[in-house]
Amino acid sequence: MLSWSGKAHGIAVDLASMKVDVDHADALLEFALAATSPAGDRTALEVARQRLTEMMGVDAMVDAAAIVANFEMMTRLAEGTGAVLHNMASVRAGTAVGADVFKHHG
Repeated sequence: MLSWSGKAHGIAVDLASMKVDVDHADALLEFALAATSPAGDRTALEVARQRLTEMMGVDAMVDAAAIVANFEMMTRLAEGTGAVLHNMASVRAGTAVGADVFKHHG
């Protein structure tokens, strides 16, 4: 979500720089990127999930998955209302349900 927002506003977001003093940041970032990849690489996700589980345990991996899922849900919810439009498919969907009146790009 942060990287998309940065792109929409012309701001370069360096996710790697946000790992300072975060335990297992590399594994968490790898997992988040694999889980949200538009390519849907199941092998990359499985590898990232396994690595995260080995480093932090099953409970932490499940927590990380829930956080990723929540952010994905919030993005979909925003797109559904027309508040955030990332691509033409989103634009058409927002227009189709009349959500254009709600979008704000201030």
